[in-house]
Amino acid sequence: MGQKSVSTSLAPKVLIQDVHGDMQVKGWDRPEVMLRTSTEEQAVLEQKEDSVQISCHGDCVIRLPHEAEVETHTVNGNAFFKLLKGRLSIDRVAGSLDLRNIESAQLNTIQGNLLAKGVTGDLTVERVHGNAIARDIQGLCMLKHIGGNLDLRDAEQDIESSAGGNIRVRLCLVSGQNYHLQAGGNLHCHVPEEASVRATLTSSASRIQLKLPDGKSTLAESSYSLSLGDGEAAMTLAAKGSILFVCQEADWVNADDIHDEFDEVFAEFSEEIGQQVSDQVEVQIEAQMEILNEQLSKLEVMIGTSGMLPEDVERAMQRARLASEKANVRVQEKMRRAQEKMDRKLQAAQRKAELKMRAVERRKQSPHRRTWNFEWSPSAPPTAETTSDEERLLILRMLEEKKISIEEAEQLLTALEGKQA
Repeated sequence: MGQKSVSTSLAPKVLIQDVHGDMQVKGWDRPEVMLRTSTEEQAVLEQKEDSVQISCHGDCVIRLPHEAEVETHTVNGNAFFKLLKGRLSIDRVAGSLDLRNIESAQLNTIQGNLLAKGVTGDLTVERVHGNAIARDIQGLCMLKHIGGNLDLRDAEQDIESSAGGNIRVRLCLVSGQNYHLQAGGNLHCHVPEEASVRATLTSSASRIQLKLPDGKSTLAESSYSLSLGDGEAAMTLAAKGSILFVCQEADWVNADDIHDEFDEVFAEFSEEIGQQVSDQVEVQIEAQMEILNEQLSKLEVMIGTSGMLPEDVERAMQRARLASEKANVRVQEKMRRAQEKMDRKLQAAQRKAELKMRAVERRKQSPHRRTWNFEWSPSAPPTAETTSDEERLLILRMLEEKKISIEEAEQLLTALEGKQA
């Protein structure tokens, strides 16, 4: 494995020219760009002032400052970007693209699938030939041409998308002004009960299903218009198949969603810990090898000036090299055991968390367990429960403002229920 690195500022410009394999790009706190590849001869890492240019003929891992501005031309395999606060632009990815916890992204062509989670700014995509999944997009969400299916959840601003397959959109709030979605298959749109929208639904299959606060209905019509609240946002939904439009409060305590979030968080945690252990192994081995090589060099000088016979010199050097190799093996074995110990701890933590999840599911399925119907607006509660309702509202406002996670909200509500019992 080859590794190269250059020192930079905390916000350099990084140009990734061509990568002929898979690529992972992750932000870190260091003022440094590091390139790790399978073969050092096939990688290029060049620096000019505060700009860095990278290319690689195989798979590679790139670590760079969080604030770096990254421009990527071509990745001929899969690509993964994580923990980036600077602008990200990508021209072409021949495989699939995975974006996690980034500031914003402008993408041109993705030949495979797209997964984007945790985008704090705008997400603009010209074309995805496969399927697309997007979660928690806080800026504009422009997915212009999706060849397969689209699953979009919790986009906070305007949405524009066209997909050749099915589209499913679930929004916890409607704070944008314009929502335009067109599906080559079926279209399912779920908005919260307090949404203020003017919706126009068009179904080429003449099948429109509505689930509204005042009831359900199925229409054998090709188009239908409705207004909710003050009708502040414009929503246009068109599908060649059927349309399902739901305006009801979502079940926030969804076991499948919790499992998905847990699997993702645990995988990221395990990956980060594994990377830290791997980095520690490399640093310690490199430091040990530097010490041993320095000692060997000094030994060579000492032997060269000692007047020993050549065969005695060779035997002495051979013993020194064997001692060096044994020391290196001991260091690697020590770090291997440390990594195995860490893996066991992670597995134990995963099993413990899974048991907790099963307990949550059992409580949900219990016929005696109260089911919460979350309301964003307060209703007129009985006088004896005024304080509890205010606490619920406070929790839900914190959730709506993203001050707490879904899991934390669930725990607080569960604790509140236990206090009332």
